[in-house]
Order: sequence, then C-alpha cells, then structure tokens
Amino acid sequence: MAVQRYLGAAWASAHGPTDPTRLLRWLLEARFRGLVPGPALRAIDWSALAASAHDLPISFPAVRASSILSEKSSTAGIASSRDADQKLAALAVDQAVLLAHQVGARVVIVEPGVVPLLGEVGPEDLGDASITWTETRAQALVARAKAGRAAALDAACRALFSYCKAHPEFTFCLTPGRSLRALASPETLAAIFEDLGNKRVAYWHDTAMVGRREQVLGEPQGRWLDDFSNRCVGCTLGDARPDGVYLPPGAGGVDYPLLTSYLRRAHKAVPVVLELDPAVAGGELPGVRACLEKFGL
Repeated sequence: MAVQRYLGAAWASAHGPTDPTRLLRWLLEARFRGLVPGPALRAIDWSALAASAHDLPISFPAVRASSILSEKSSTAGIASSRDADQKLAALAVDQAVLLAHQVGARVVIVEPGVVPLLGEVGPEDLGDASITWTETRAQALVARAKAGRAAALDAACRALFSYCKAHPEFTFCLTPGRSLRALASPETLAAIFEDLGNKRVAYWHDTAMVGRREQVLGEPQGRWLDDFSNRCVGCTLGDARPDGVYLPPGAGGVDYPLLTSYLRRAHKAVPVVLELDPAVAGGELPGVRACLEKFGL
C-alpha cells in the first residue's frame, strides 16, 4: 500500500503558522506532503502559499469546494431544481476550480447536493453533538428526502455534466456530506456514475461521514468501499461518534483496518487527507500521526 499524507485546510488554518513559508515547513516537520485547500477558519493566501512551495517537496493534490464544518454545503444547490440554487452551487464549484488552478491541482472534491424538502426541515446535521439521533428520528427524515430523490438526482446529474463540460481538464470527486438530506449515498452515487459515463468523475471517501452514517443509519462502512474502490482517488481521514465528527483517528467508530485493506489494493499512491475539527488541540497531532502510521496511513 502506498499513501501520501496531507492535511486539510480547516485544521491547518486554525493551528498552523500564518506566514506561508513557515506554514509549509511546519507541514513538512509534521510529516505531511502538503495541504488540501478549501474553506478555512481564516483567510489563506493560496497563491503565495503555492509560490512558496516551489522550492519545497510540497504539493496540493485536490481542492475541496465545501466546508467540512457545516451541514449547509455551499454546493447544496447541485440537487435543486431552482435556478438560484444552481447558480450558487456553480459559483462555489467555479471558485474551487479557480483555486485549483492557483495551486496546481486537477481534482475538485464536491458534495453533490442535498435533497430539497417541502416544509420545515428540522435537525439534519450528523455532526451536531446536541442532536440525539434515534433510528426512528433519522429514518423519518430519510423517508421525506426519498420522495424527492429522483428529481434531485436528475438535477445533480445535469449540473455535474455541465461542470465536466466546462472544465474538462479537472476530475470532480463526489463525497458524502454531513446532512441527512445529502444526495450522496451508495445507490445515488452509482446512478450518477452510470449516467455520466466517461466524464471525469470519481469517488472521494470520507471516513468520518461514512462512519457516522453507519452509526445513525446502519449503513455499513464497507458498502461505500465495496461499491466505489475502483473509482476512489483519495480519502479524507477523521473519526466519528455521537458527540462529534472529524475527531482524531482512533477516537471513534471508524474501521481503519477495513479502510487499509481496501487501500492496499490501489495500484498507485493514494492521497489521504487528515481533516480535524479545529477544536481538536494542536497537541493531539503526534498521537494522531502515530495512530495513522500504525495502519500504514
């Protein structure tokens, strides 16, 4: 198994140095190959960061279009039939593509929208520790979303087709989101991949979200890996339990031995990106690294 370990922007922006050169050296000292840009807690001059990386063994393998920290994805409108929602989602994707150009990445990680609902939605964030998710409560919202899934799937396929056509040099990686209304599921992603045929779309695994979906919905973590390991070009690493998501690996219910068994089958080096909630203290990093290295990550 060959993996390349990166750090996500959310935690890096909260705990890393502000100076671009110092930030990059901090990454190397912490044994990361680079960063995955995306929404962050503080503004980062990504152009300056990319310029500073020219003389260092640093790379930026992908850009994330939406924040890991909110169920209100900036690409939620991908699955909407409303023109205004689609325009907002397209703007978020265009901004991610522009950022990818700046840092030399050719992969954009996208959550393919949430299913619109009629009436009040109520709690939907799988990462909100204040919500007590019971099977009945979760399945009630899932059932409401199921009624609009066909229309949402059609809208998402059309939107993703347009992104692929507008940016043929980029690969758009679909990944699950925090909302229980998230369109992404094993069934819907399979349908999207089939519909888009030979377009440059792929799968980006998210251990925290897949682990939390198993805890709340009973959806096996291995199902995603079984169905999409042949399309998986990267992985977000974090853990999950009822009191939070994007926790240090090993602190929750994510099955890292299972993940490792799938990554061993890859024929090339796979980028793995550590994404942590910014509330995780900087002093946790050595223990996190030791845990990942135990699994070869």
